[in-house]
Amino acid sequence: MLACISCGKSKNTVNFSRHKKGSSGAGGNWALRAPISKRYQRPNLHMFKGKKYCTKCLRTLKKSLPVQYKTESLSAPVVSASA
Repeated sequence: MLACISCGKSKNTVNFSRHKKGSSGAGGNWALRAPISKRYQRPNLHMFKGKKYCTKCLRTLKKSLPVQYKTESLSAPVVSASA
C-alpha cells in the first residue's frame, strides 16, 4: 500500500476541473462549462532503510539521526594532483 509508515499519509481523492471559456462566470454558455472529474493526489514517498516515508517525515527523521549518517554518503575521497 502506498502510505507513509510514520504518519499514515496516503492517496487523497479531489475534484478536478479544467478551466474553459465561460466556466468562471465571465459570460458564456452552460454547455461550455468545464467538466468536473475525480483525481488522486498521491504522497511523495521515499524509501529509507527499507521503509516508506513521506517527505515531511523523512526530513524530521534525518534531523534526529547522528551526524555520521548524514555525511557518510555525501563525502567522497579527495585525490590531490602532485606536480
